[in-house]
Amino acid sequence: MLLALLSNPLGQAQSALYSQGLAAYNAKQWNQAAVLMAQAEAESPGLTDALLYTGKSYLELNRLEDAVKSLTEFIRTRPGSADALYTLGLAQQRENKPSESLATFTRAARLRTPRSEELRIVGLDYVLLDDFPDAIHWLEKAVAFDGSNAEAWYSLGRCDYAQSRFEDAEKAFERVLALEPEHMKAAENLGLAYSAMNRQDDAERSFRLAITLAKQKGSKDEWPYLDYGSFLEDQRRSQEAIPLLEQSIELNPQCTACHEKLGRALSDAGRLQDSVRELEQAVVLNKDDPSLHWELGLACRKAGLKEQAKKELELSKKLYGTKATGEPK
Repeated sequence: MLLALLSNPLGQAQSALYSQGLAAYNAKQWNQAAVLMAQAEAESPGLTDALLYTGKSYLELNRLEDAVKSLTEFIRTRPGSADALYTLGLAQQRENKPSESLATFTRAARLRTPRSEELRIVGLDYVLLDDFPDAIHWLEKAVAFDGSNAEAWYSLGRCDYAQSRFEDAEKAFERVLALEPEHMKAAENLGLAYSAMNRQDDAERSFRLAITLAKQKGSKDEWPYLDYGSFLEDQRRSQEAIPLLEQSIELNPQCTACHEKLGRALSDAGRLQDSVRELEQAVVLNKDDPSLHWELGLACRKAGLKEQAKKELELSKKLYGTKATGEPK
């Protein structure tokens, strides 16, 4: 039947659309691939795996709802496609639907043994479920399956760090950097692990590496600057911390933690009015956080703004729902 279709003009058009779509997909031209594959499927319903490539293209474009729709429709007619099921499970994980994702991966695993990257996504599903022991279990399987999977090592390191397994986190992040020396996030998180183990010289070296890599990549990620700046502020090196924290805000003006940390550093540096301004901005971004109101209240009191200090401290107590100490006289 397929040969007969390909022998007529309509069949040739269908075949051309699919070939063009596949070429676009292989060239990572996701928009074009999605359009062409959708057209190929419309002209020849169910005769090719065009819907699978449509779903994969939408996934690359982060059009998750469209990806799930295309993949679900493909699986309806091809329930034995492990590739489609694993791809659907990934889309569901990115939609923050870990239970659905795990169920889909379970179906897929009955058809084909999961690969390292697929096991990594299973681990991330358990992270979304706040089940770090199971997340670590599956991420350890992912790196055992393929020790060159840098992202699996990175995810494992993050989970180890979250569980205060700092030495394990150190090993994982070091493994990432051995595989990918320019992995900025691994360098940054290695600094966090070292800092947690009170290895401050090692931590500072890793944070500096993360900043160097961020600059080389032209990264728009505020976190390397925020983490290094916070590290310096915690060591009472506020003058060194301030430029880094200012850079974090330049990269992401909506970062509450960036404004909060800069406010603290400015206060320690004696720039009290500037400190109040930054903490006010943090409160604007997260007005229901009692700790931010409390911190702003203390900064206002330090700056001699007694009425504003009293207002912020009372609001903080109200949001906490319990009596706090340190109310200004």
